[in-house]
Amino acid sequence: MTERKSRVSGNLTIRQLEVFAVASRFPTFSEAAKQLDISQPTLSNMIAKLEEQLSLSLFDRTTRTLALTAEGERLALVAQGLIRDFQATLRSIHDTASARHGRLSMAVLPSIAASIAPTAIQMFLEEYPDFDIQLHDTNRQDGLVWVLDRVVDFGMLTDAPKLSELRSETIFVDRFQAVVHRTSTLAQKKVLSWQDVEGQSVILTGSQQIRRDIETRWSQSGVSIKPRFEVEHILTGLSLVSAGLGLTILPHLYLPSAMTGDLCAIPLEAKDFSRDIQLIHRADRVLPPPVIRMMECFREAFARQMPREESRTSRSNY
Repeated sequence: MTERKSRVSGNLTIRQLEVFAVASRFPTFSEAAKQLDISQPTLSNMIAKLEEQLSLSLFDRTTRTLALTAEGERLALVAQGLIRDFQATLRSIHDTASARHGRLSMAVLPSIAASIAPTAIQMFLEEYPDFDIQLHDTNRQDGLVWVLDRVVDFGMLTDAPKLSELRSETIFVDRFQAVVHRTSTLAQKKVLSWQDVEGQSVILTGSQQIRRDIETRWSQSGVSIKPRFEVEHILTGLSLVSAGLGLTILPHLYLPSAMTGDLCAIPLEAKDFSRDIQLIHRADRVLPPPVIRMMECFREAFARQMPREESRTSRSNY
């Protein structure tokens, strides 16, 4: 049975993927059909045949508006990426200056997108001014799936698993720092210990992974810290600090773009309290020169904007 499904699904056409990709972006088949300039029954039949070929249900039809199933959402990401790649390839064939035209995509953490990516992209566009760039600022889990599914050319993430399908390179060690109000008594210190933090009102902020890292670390240090606030958005956490409601702890990359005049960042005594920023891509993917150059631009941007001692490129699984 598995062998039969694989053989049938391998016969999917670009047109089928294009129709599905468009349908996945609209709330009804009628609107999608207008976009494709075909009739609604024609589109419905094409989707039904696609589902039959794949032996999968791609849309949940129990509601008035279309909703993708879990399988449909994953296929939509891949289909949209393949269609964009196919269209970009066709354009490049007809482009007399194809060496300077094209498209690349990447998945990066929001902290990198706000701090490092602008410099790296600016450097890249000096050499490839007509390139189309898709910057997906996303969480670690989604970014990893997109790299594995070939939706993006590479990712800038943390905690990449050691898989044979991946190549990863640690290019930056992002140390955690405490952020306090300038009027706080702690603002006079050059370094904070966990004992300094223990008696303060602590605001946990950021993604679940960041908050989990912080809680794990202070638990290992033997201190008892009970957060007074717990929020997801960095700006919310920093606003609470700015209002004098406590201190927060964040990776260094969040700070340059988020700090305001009444806040100051202080290093934590535990110098090994950090997260590794990793550049990852599929091991079986041959990267074209522009993608390789963009990756180099990120390395250069990290080295240019961040303290020299925090940048390193020695650890990788290449």
